[in-house]
Amino acid sequence: MSKRQQPSRGSTQEFAKSAHNTPNKVRNSENKTPKTSKKAMTSENPEEISKIDELYTMMKSVMVKLETLDLINERILSVEQNVKSLTKSMEFAHAEIADIKEEMKQRKKTEEKNVTRIGELEESNRRLQETVVDLKARSMRDNLLFHNIEESDEEDCAEVIYSLLEEKLDVPDPRQNIKIDRAHRVGRKRDSRRKPRAIVAKFNFFPDREKIRRNARKLKGTRIGISEQFPEEIEKVRQKLYPEMRRAKAEKQRVRLVRDKLFINNVEFIPNNS
Repeated sequence: MSKRQQPSRGSTQEFAKSAHNTPNKVRNSENKTPKTSKKAMTSENPEEISKIDELYTMMKSVMVKLETLDLINERILSVEQNVKSLTKSMEFAHAEIADIKEEMKQRKKTEEKNVTRIGELEESNRRLQETVVDLKARSMRDNLLFHNIEESDEEDCAEVIYSLLEEKLDVPDPRQNIKIDRAHRVGRKRDSRRKPRAIVAKFNFFPDREKIRRNARKLKGTRIGISEQFPEEIEKVRQKLYPEMRRAKAEKQRVRLVRDKLFINNVEFIPNNS
C-alpha cells in the first residue's frame, strides 16, 4: 500500500505566501473600480450635467427673483404704512372740515340773527329819531324866528319884538293883546360886523303866532324876515326844497311848504335823490 506523499516544506510556504497576497489584489481591484466608474459617468452622461447646470441656473434665477420679491414686499409694506398714515391724516382733515362746516353753519345762523337784530334796531332807531324830531318840532310849534334885527348890548328881545309888531306889522297894542312867553337871540354872540343873530320868540297862543307869520309880507322891502323854527333835521330837508319852490313860484304855480314837504298844485314834490 502506497503511502500519501506529504507536501514539502517549500511548497507549503509558497501556498501561504500566495494566500496572503491574494486579498490585497482583490482590495486593490475594488479600490480602482469606483475611479473608473466616475470617469465613465463624466464621459458617458453630458446631458445630465447640462440639465444640472440648467437646474442650477434656474434655481439661481428663482433666488434672485425671490430676493426681488422680498424688496418689493418691503416696499409694499412701506407704501401700506404711508397709505395708512395718509388715511389717518385725511380722516383727521375730514373731521376738521366737518367741524369747520358745523362752526360756519352756526356762525351763519348767528349772523342771520344778528342781521335781523341789526335791522330791527335800525328800524327802531329810525322810529325813535322820527319821534325825537317830531317832539322837537312840536316844542317849536309856537316859535317864530325874526331875522336881520340889529343887536344891541343889554337888549330886551321881547320888547324888540313888540316894537316890531307895533311899528312894522301894524298890530294894535301888542303888549296887551299878544303874550310872548320868552324871546332870545339864537347862538353865541358874534362880531358886530357880522350878520345879526336871529331872535326866537315863543308865543303863548298859536293863533297869535299864525297871525304874525301871515303878516310877514308887510316887511317886504326891509331886511327883516320872519320864518318858522324847525329842528335841524327838518331844516336840512327844507333847504334842499327851496330851489324847487322858487322855480314853481316863478312859473306861477300854487306852492306850499309844510314842514319838510313841498306841495306844488296840491301834489307832493318828491326829490330824485329820495
